[in-house]
Amino acid sequence: MFRCMKTVAENIKNLRKSKNITQGELGKILGYSARTVSDWGKGNTEPNITAIKNIIKYFDITYEEFFGDE
Repeated sequence: MFRCMKTVAENIKNLRKSKNITQGELGKILGYSARTVSDWGKGNTEPNITAIKNIIKYFDITYEEFFGDE
């Protein structure tokens, strides 16, 4: 689980940077605080399934791309 959590954290951080948006901007888009997005990006917490679905939808990627299962 730790490995997956790290991958999720890295993916969120990389996806956010690929769109050149801040943690606050992504949080606003998804309905979460900048602090929450920061915690996801650091691997301190994991987004819930609803947040993951919204991240995948916003960045127009597949679940496999998000979780690094390609």
